[in-house]
Amino acid sequence: MNITIKQLRAFAAVADAGSFTEAATRLYLTQSGLSLLVKELEGELGVRLFDRSTRRISLTVAGADFYPLALRVLQDLDSAVNSALQLQDVQRGAIRIACTPLYSAGLMPAAMDAYKREFPAIHIKLLDSLNEVALQRVASDEVDFSVAPTRPISQNIVQQPLFRDRFRLICPVNHPLVSGRRVSWKEALQFPFVTLPTDYTRQLQADLAAHSPSLILRPAQQVAFLTTALGMVKFGHGIAALPSSAIHMVAFFGLAAVDVEAPVVDRQICFFQRRGKTLSPAAESFREFLIRFTSDLSSLPESGTVPRDAWFS
Repeated sequence: MNITIKQLRAFAAVADAGSFTEAATRLYLTQSGLSLLVKELEGELGVRLFDRSTRRISLTVAGADFYPLALRVLQDLDSAVNSALQLQDVQRGAIRIACTPLYSAGLMPAAMDAYKREFPAIHIKLLDSLNEVALQRVASDEVDFSVAPTRPISQNIVQQPLFRDRFRLICPVNHPLVSGRRVSWKEALQFPFVTLPTDYTRQLQADLAAHSPSLILRPAQQVAFLTTALGMVKFGHGIAALPSSAIHMVAFFGLAAVDVEAPVVDRQICFFQRRGKTLSPAAESFREFLIRFTSDLSSLPESGTVPRDAWFS
């Protein structure tokens, strides 16, 4: 059996109009073309659908039974097409994103809030994950993509640069380095440091050593979580070096962010996506939005205590 949508539409139009002439006008078909479609449908079904006379057209018993079934097929098809068009127009959809804790705490919630103002019907699910777990979720197709610092990847993952995140010193507001001027790493390393996990500390040390072998980072405290590091700094256990994306949290802890140079150290933040995967229209829309959103990060305050609403102004 090879019933087509055109045949079903022709049948429904004649049944609704009660006339081949009127139905042909509605469908922008010739009357002969419409009659052929109905005959083909009757041939496929093996029954007559209409009783034809010189004065009127009426459904046969078989046609009356078939009419609601045909109508349901056409309605389901129209609904599916409309749904697909809404997805294409980003009127609805769902997105799943894995993101490392630092960027889950500030960057992504701010970006999601701004995006939802444009596309309120899109649902975004954020999975805060350690770096390795974020990539595993991409590889297993659990999420559409992840946002995390650059790192070695497997062949089934593609990474795309998003933005560079510059390191700044995080200090108590009364710390000697909070003087409104830029400071050097040589000066900063004279003070105790609170650092994050081993790979984080190791990469920071490598960046400093690449500039000068004399720049040696010796952590006084090493902790697992960003909020712990900020708490340790607040109560005088040392200063910290964190990417600028952590600045929005500084004011909550009553701390200050200070520019540090010689060298300028930053991190490349990237999209990670499974190779060969085509993003849904909603996910692609958010990816493009996030590129635009992060292009404005350079406008963040550069030093001193950061206003609480700096990220959201």
